[in-house]
Amino acid sequence: MKNLLTAPCLGILALTTLLLGGCKKDPESPALQSATGTVAVEITNVAGTKPVALDGTAYATPGGETFTITTLKYYISNILLTKADGSSYAVPRVYHLVDASKQATTKFTLDSIPAGSYTGMKFTVGVDSTTTKADPLSLTGDLNPANNMYWAWASGHIFLKLEGTVTSAGNKALTAHIGGYRAPYSAIVTAAPPLPAGQNLLVHPDLAPTIQLSADVLKLFDGKTHIALSSFPTAMSPSAASVQVAQNYAAGMFTVKRIYAD
Repeated sequence: MKNLLTAPCLGILALTTLLLGGCKKDPESPALQSATGTVAVEITNVAGTKPVALDGTAYATPGGETFTITTLKYYISNILLTKADGSSYAVPRVYHLVDASKQATTKFTLDSIPAGSYTGMKFTVGVDSTTTKADPLSLTGDLNPANNMYWAWASGHIFLKLEGTVTSAGNKALTAHIGGYRAPYSAIVTAAPPLPAGQNLLVHPDLAPTIQLSADVLKLFDGKTHIALSSFPTAMSPSAASVQVAQNYAAGMFTVKRIYAD
């Protein structure tokens, strides 16, 4: 039988194969080792199943106590993306202040992330000691003391601030200003919410993935240590109670709900 593929046909077939192969977005390809992409982070603040509102809405703890929220702010920093082989990429210069009263702060973008397939992420809830000890006058943007997330008397940032009222305890004031990095009251903690099963974070120049996080404020008082709101002391400086709250939110406040590939 004669070969029916003429030279022009063979050329077209080869070109088609090359084009199809070039359409595959393999972030681990050697050709992309120096390529970068962006990753968007979107955060939804919730109290259990309800979105956080600063309008007097009451929320119930697992123990049956109720409270309202007037202020919710916290820092996310030192983001680390990890791969299945154990390698990682530390995202530089990210100190992002989430403020529940400002919707725009619940979204931010990580730029110049090396292309690849990432299987995990972790981050600090707060500000590291090296940065927080900087000259306050040199701090700008989200780190600026004018954001009311800085203890001038202690020369350090407040990592998380929650204010409200415990309505089930005679409208007792609820004040949790969590911070401090010196033992025994260091509140520097790392959250490492797992990615959804079967999903990796694919970073590629042609993709713009989004990580959708949920931040549950109920976990501040229910986790490694159960904390009764009726007896929670006013926390406006480093303390044993502050450490308990920090350990709780490190363990369960953040959940990766989904990853959008593009």
